[in-house]
Amino acid sequence: MPIARFEPTASAGAIVDALQRDGAAIVTGLATPATVDTIRTELRPHLDARGLETESDFNGSRTLRVYSSLLGLAPTAAMLVDHDLVIAVANEVLLPHCATYQVGSLTGIEILPGEGAQALHRDDSLYPIEISGLELQIGVMWALDDFTEENGATRVVPKSHRFLRSWHLPGLDGWESAVMPKGSALFYLGSTWHGGGANDSDDPRMGLINTYSLGWLRQEANQYLEMPPEVALQFGPRLRALLGYTAHGAGDDLIGKFRGECAAWVDTPPEPAWRDDRGQVGNAVDVRAQAGVGAKDRD
Repeated sequence: MPIARFEPTASAGAIVDALQRDGAAIVTGLATPATVDTIRTELRPHLDARGLETESDFNGSRTLRVYSSLLGLAPTAAMLVDHDLVIAVANEVLLPHCATYQVGSLTGIEILPGEGAQALHRDDSLYPIEISGLELQIGVMWALDDFTEENGATRVVPKSHRFLRSWHLPGLDGWESAVMPKGSALFYLGSTWHGGGANDSDDPRMGLINTYSLGWLRQEANQYLEMPPEVALQFGPRLRALLGYTAHGAGDDLIGKFRGECAAWVDTPPEPAWRDDRGQVGNAVDVRAQAGVGAKDRD
């Protein structure tokens, strides 16, 4: 079945409905050509210099990858990671199961001509848990070139997010290529089976993947070590929080204790949706109030 496609004006709710139904959705033209071209220019020297350091049977021998400190290497990519529509979709998918979520990984990828198809896989396989109805993470593949069937567009198995984990591979024959123009974004759940396609064309195809994981899980790559405070301070408070510069579920009274000398390290969760009481977690004030502890009894 084809992957559902949306315009950039689509609501987050419509995209989430498609994700919950099919496990993936495409939004065309979500990034401007100028933004994409700048990111490509920033990534180019690093892909050329370090791209084959991760060569393996899984990663491929003709696929260039760069991920360590990616926002330091390509700061314009912050506009994609912190995109309003992306955050709105991630809010709906992840916030029912956490107080705040975070960037799990960031990877620039270029599949060169002659590369074979990558093994289909789930991104959330690094977490050895399975809870029905709970998504551990969500991924976004940004097309920095036109993605075609010939040049290695990401392959997605629609509805595979409903497959249970098992000791044997499920049937993965029904995959679809995420064909999309430059500047588009493929949204997919962490439980959705997918993988890079074979590049049978004469030209490389470049993309950028960012994943977001539940805040109580360890990040796949420790972003706040890769992005130390002096680098993180160039970004806005929401992106700093996504990189890990915020507490998970802490109230403003606790965050306040860290302000001043450690202001660069810990932010109050800046997104209103990350601060609302949604019934899953409470801040320190709520917990004390429920326990019958008055203000005069607090430390």
